[in-house]
Amino acid sequence: MNAFWNTMAVATGAGLMTALVGVGVLVAWMGLGRWGRRGLLGVALVTMAMPPFLVANCWLEWSAGWRLKWGAEHSATAMLPWTAFVLASLTWPIPALLAMGESGRLGRAVFDAVPGLRGADAFRYLLWPMVRGPIALGASIAAVLSAANFSIPTLFQVRVLPESMWVRFNTELDVLAAWVAGMPLVLAGVGIVWAGRRHRMRWPATTGEVTPGAWRGRLGWVWLVGMVWAVAWVGVGCVLPLLDLVVAPRTWRELGSAFSAAHGALGGSLGLTAAAALVMGWATIGLSVWGRMAWVRWGAWLLFLMPGLLLSTPWVPVLSRPEWRGVSDAAVIPVLLMALRYLAIPWTVAVLAWEAADRASWEALRGAGASRWQAWRWAVWPQSRLAIGMAMYAAWLLMLWEVESVILILPPGVETLPVRIFNLLHYGHSGQVNALCVVLLGVALLPLVLGGMWAGRFRFGKGRNPGAGGMSLVCVLGLFSAGCSDAGKGGAVRVPIESVGFSHVEVIGSRGVAPGQFNKPRSLVCDRDDHLYVADVTGRIQKFGPDGRFERQWQMEQTDLGKPKGMGLDPEGRVIVVEPHYMRVNHFDGEGVLKLRWGVKGTRPGAFILPRSVAVNSRGEYFLSEYTVVDRVQRFDPAAAAGGAPVWGTAWGEPGEAPGQFNRAEGLAIGPSDEVYVADSCNHRIQVFDRTGKYLRAHGRAGSNPGDFSYPYDIRVDQDGNQFVCEFGNSRITVLDARDRVVEVLGSPGSAPGHFANPWAVALDSRGNLYVADSQNHRVQKFIRRTPRSNARAGGRS
Repeated sequence: MNAFWNTMAVATGAGLMTALVGVGVLVAWMGLGRWGRRGLLGVALVTMAMPPFLVANCWLEWSAGWRLKWGAEHSATAMLPWTAFVLASLTWPIPALLAMGESGRLGRAVFDAVPGLRGADAFRYLLWPMVRGPIALGASIAAVLSAANFSIPTLFQVRVLPESMWVRFNTELDVLAAWVAGMPLVLAGVGIVWAGRRHRMRWPATTGEVTPGAWRGRLGWVWLVGMVWAVAWVGVGCVLPLLDLVVAPRTWRELGSAFSAAHGALGGSLGLTAAAALVMGWATIGLSVWGRMAWVRWGAWLLFLMPGLLLSTPWVPVLSRPEWRGVSDAAVIPVLLMALRYLAIPWTVAVLAWEAADRASWEALRGAGASRWQAWRWAVWPQSRLAIGMAMYAAWLLMLWEVESVILILPPGVETLPVRIFNLLHYGHSGQVNALCVVLLGVALLPLVLGGMWAGRFRFGKGRNPGAGGMSLVCVLGLFSAGCSDAGKGGAVRVPIESVGFSHVEVIGSRGVAPGQFNKPRSLVCDRDDHLYVADVTGRIQKFGPDGRFERQWQMEQTDLGKPKGMGLDPEGRVIVVEPHYMRVNHFDGEGVLKLRWGVKGTRPGAFILPRSVAVNSRGEYFLSEYTVVDRVQRFDPAAAAGGAPVWGTAWGEPGEAPGQFNRAEGLAIGPSDEVYVADSCNHRIQVFDRTGKYLRAHGRAGSNPGDFSYPYDIRVDQDGNQFVCEFGNSRITVLDARDRVVEVLGSPGSAPGHFANPWAVALDSRGNLYVADSQNHRVQKFIRRTPRSNARAGGRS
């Protein structure tokens, strides 16, 4: 029930704030001239078009110091106001625009009929009765959209209904349970649609019968208060995030590396959004031509108001079936879901444009024998193409920022920029997020640039448009280039591969929650007897035999704040499981019995802030990496007493790009001489230190060429110093020798055996076989070494 009440608190808070802002903006609007109104309207549209994660990133960073000071990192109560504020800063234009449009109905006759009203009385008796309905409707819409929002409350670690649905579905893959949990949000959307169908939306007019000077004279001090309130809110909610993006040095310092590592995600965003825009455009035109279908259109608005997670969950078990592999790899379902979710926007604008168009030419063409399409093409389109184009662009932006309805069903090997940004925001890496937001904003401007170039050469409405078919073909090709795997449709359990060091690859597991199945496996370790242990987002630890057969599993006792991420072996051969969100390290025996637990929360030496990975060297010393508030590696010496917790020894590292500094330190590995290898993921490199923290060397940079890295999440080193680097961003494993020279690259984006979709972790067994946690393919792949080694070091040591 906490999730329900948190949702109510966030939605209510966001709704009330948007209502107050809407009133203030409306009052300011009434006293502004034409250019002032255009400027305010532009600010409202820019706010609605801003990427939500840009605003969230700004306030996550600004609130971090306060949260750390008051110990509120994981306090939902402390984070509720922040969450409601960020959501309100994104949705305040809704009641403001509805009220601004309705205010144009007030004519000069009514205004002059009550000349004695001034100040608060003028607002209360003259303006408020006309706009209170739109303000209430707009605030309710903002509240429902805030309640359905998944990403922002999750980033602020506030448990709300969409987040509960996400956790429960990832844990159980139960579609019915997810829909039951989300039913209050569906009913809220139904209520808004039912209430909104009686309200006729009007676009705000920049001029009216009553002059702005007359309104300023009537409202007096109320107008001044409204103006100050509107300017303050716009400055805090819109200008500050943009300034934070532009002014922050880290944005431009990390832009090059972030862009170099984001080629695949950039292509995925362009391909999926272009294909969805193509589908939406033709659907809008077809629905506009053949009828208004009011009830179907209101159903489209319900899809817009519903949580995106509910739209995608029914497709997860369907797309996991082998016979749907072609549809899954071609990204058909994500494209259709995005197009359907945002179809209501251009469709409604097209209907309003139809109603406002001059019908005489339409009727004349129809009377002359023209078809409905021909009449619409020659009579309606010339009058409405600007409005429809603006609505399509708004829908393009919303689809470009989309995360919730696609994150569960993206094809193997396909990633979008918003999904990458969402993943990075979980770990507080604002520099990388800001840099990727710059890239994404550049993509957002692409339709405007192409539209300007297109308008310079062709005119839709004057002769046959020779480029329409070409544009359709480009969008379709973009869809398939973004969604199709380059690896074929293999499915064998054991498949030969072309590799220098490995002969075959075996696939272990498939998507699901049954024993032996996985949902986004993220950590691996092999014990001394070559048993494999796997942690996934269900919070389970599963044990497999050397032959890949499932043996047993156990559930981590707490998973509300986050799932285990980071595994190793201690000197006694027990399995180490790191829980970042609980700031602790667990030791289990092979039967899943907890033998030791240690770790406390904090930034002081010996305490943890989101520990990520663990490794143990030949001396029995433990090394743990951390990220977010601190970016460092800590060493813990063996316990003084048998069975006790390790004792803090030393620490090194800080946020940055210089040698010895880290930007999201991820996986750790121990070399043949006890060197410590650190996967410095957001710096796209591997750094090497001695056991005391002395910097030795580094290699790698952002990119996709051999020797370049894109978000290396994990690393293992064998007895000869060969390095196996797991690249989340490039969906591959890079093998390097002891001198940091590339030996070979294993895999590429795809779903066939030997290919990967955002791999998270790697492990080596005693014979040198390589295991890969292929997270988005929901499986583990085992690469069989050509010449088995009998003394290769396994588990956390390597």
